[in-house]
Amino acid sequence: MASVDESWAPVWQQAGVVCVVVAGSFGFDVELRNTHGVAFLRKAAATNEAAFNEAEYLRLLLESDHLTQAAADLKPFALVVQDDAENCETFAEALKSVGIRALGVNRGIEAARLAKALAPDLIVVDHALPDISGAELCRLLRDDPETEPVPIIAVTGAAEAMRAAGCVADAILTKPCRIDTFLAASRLFLRSSREAG
Repeated sequence: MASVDESWAPVWQQAGVVCVVVAGSFGFDVELRNTHGVAFLRKAAATNEAAFNEAEYLRLLLESDHLTQAAADLKPFALVVQDDAENCETFAEALKSVGIRALGVNRGIEAARLAKALAPDLIVVDHALPDISGAELCRLLRDDPETEPVPIIAVTGAAEAMRAAGCVADAILTKPCRIDTFLAASRLFLRSSREAG
């Protein structure tokens, strides 16, 4: 078992668990460590971006009891906000392939308006939008009582820029992001109340 490597700052810390990303033999290792610094879970990742996506997914798993639950009688609905039409289509189609209704848009102000009108169960945002930044969109959504409780996942090639801009998304995944990782994170927010019970 690994001991604490002081050269690596924690990615996140909660409930006595510390998550770190360290250079491994063939890429990177994502480690969950206990309060004594002993690794009790280790996952390998080929790239730094994949490692941080794994770390974010593990954080979501630990927090999953507190996530917003979708209505049991309706298929969940996601609003996908990406500036690139191909990315928008890719994420929307991936969600549809697993039974999640999805609508793609590429402008932040339009997304904020649609979020109020359509009451999505999940919003997926990018950082670079033609009109406002993804971080600004997240703040608009959080400042509105109607959209404040909607879970937001940022999927972006500029994760550090979004964090630096004070992004208030529930999760930030870094592009390139594997579709199965994106879908797994999305499903954590879209579990029905029946499944949670």
